[in-house]
Amino acid sequence: MLRFAVYDDAGPARALPLVNAYLLGPGDVPIPGAIKFKDGHVVCRPKTAQTAGLCLQWDAGAMGCIMLQTCLLPDRDRPYDLVIELARHRIKMFIAKSEEWQMFDLGPEHRAVRQWEEVRGLFSKALIVEDPVEASRISSAALIGAVEATERLALAHAEILLHWRFGNRPASSRTLGVRVHPRRDTSALREIVKRDFDLLVLPVAWNELEIEEGRFDWDPLDRWVTWASREKIPIVLGPLLDFSKTTLPKWMYVWQHDYSTCRDLVYEQVEQVVHRYRNSVAIWNIASGLNVNDNFQFTAEQMLDLARMANLIARQARKGSRTMLELVQPFGEHCAVNHQSVPPVTFMDRVIQEGIRVDCIGLQLLFGQKDSGRSSRDLMQISDIIDRYLVLDMPVVISAFGVPSRQVDEDGGFWHKPWSSDAQSRWMSRVFAMAMSKPFVETLIWTDLYDHDGSILPAGGLVSDSGHPKPVLKRLVDTRRRLRKPLGRLKSRLQLSAARPDG
Repeated sequence: MLRFAVYDDAGPARALPLVNAYLLGPGDVPIPGAIKFKDGHVVCRPKTAQTAGLCLQWDAGAMGCIMLQTCLLPDRDRPYDLVIELARHRIKMFIAKSEEWQMFDLGPEHRAVRQWEEVRGLFSKALIVEDPVEASRISSAALIGAVEATERLALAHAEILLHWRFGNRPASSRTLGVRVHPRRDTSALREIVKRDFDLLVLPVAWNELEIEEGRFDWDPLDRWVTWASREKIPIVLGPLLDFSKTTLPKWMYVWQHDYSTCRDLVYEQVEQVVHRYRNSVAIWNIASGLNVNDNFQFTAEQMLDLARMANLIARQARKGSRTMLELVQPFGEHCAVNHQSVPPVTFMDRVIQEGIRVDCIGLQLLFGQKDSGRSSRDLMQISDIIDRYLVLDMPVVISAFGVPSRQVDEDGGFWHKPWSSDAQSRWMSRVFAMAMSKPFVETLIWTDLYDHDGSILPAGGLVSDSGHPKPVLKRLVDTRRRLRKPLGRLKSRLQLSAARPDG
């Protein structure tokens, strides 16, 4: 059991909403356990006998309402101070990422380093203050400063790598894509895709494609595929497999406990889609979120079998087409509530070991909602989670990235300020730069071209439901345009800290 003391201005806190709270084990993998707030303490009881840490949504002042975590901590009789432990982890993260990124040569005058030194002083002071209320106040300031310092470090690292990667050459012609729901088809939307984007992503929702068992409605997909092929715009199609509640036909639930029949029906559906569009698709998204396992319940072996089947069908359709396997919750929060799910990196490692030869990993980076692993995160966490897929030695496609242009979920948190059109635009420019600075990231795909009822992230589109372009569209296109020619020489590392992370 772990206990964390929480204080407000009057003493032990009388209430604390445990929004999106879960426990972490080794490797920051979420683990099952019970968490409750009682008598000024957060009480955590992991279901496994191992050291654990706590991750929860926290109000970090000017840095926003974001997910933060503690280090792994041993059990002890005396409670830990929660804010001190949150600050300790972030200070440690600055050191760890500086070493991993070889950023210790930034120098003491760099803004990130100076801010981190200030934070360390505050943290040391909080440890020796006897009054727990005062210690909590000081450590809160240290925590906020530490989050900002790590964001500055992440942005400085991104700028260095961007110039290293694109200093002498432009980005590829397949850098930026956008997802378009095929059921809306207007000349204005087509013009935006043709003018501003390198790739077109067309999702395949089984329940919208096979509207009744055995009766298909191909027209919406056919129109977009025909147009994109004529305009020579590369197409990413899929996922071919998606067992989430929002896309699975209701009649499939009859077979949810009969894997053999379920597999046969899936095979037929995937084969029909691949056969129809085999000459038009550049990348097949063969499966999305298989490892989450939150609707149909599959064993790990069955997940791999389904991925292998879809991959073989897509690969055999046409020589030269590529396949992608998509992860929808890269932080793996689903493992804290579902012991039958598989951590994302572990799942991809199993895919590779089993000889399932996909060409790239799809990684969703969607934030601003409480559910589906989309609680808001700061820039350092986003940069760090992308880095974790480097060990798999495979190209990564950011298959959906975005945040809402308004606060769609009060429990979904926010970055720096509540979500708005301006916050969405600023977030995009920072994450675009960080992701494209990673040498193993090939392509970024914005979550939706326009807002609609079926959006995977509400209010996440580039065009509002009334048809008006949002500020994020112009900024996204301008950011992409910057990489159409070499960036040139890098300015000094000290100058990299001139702008605030949200500036």
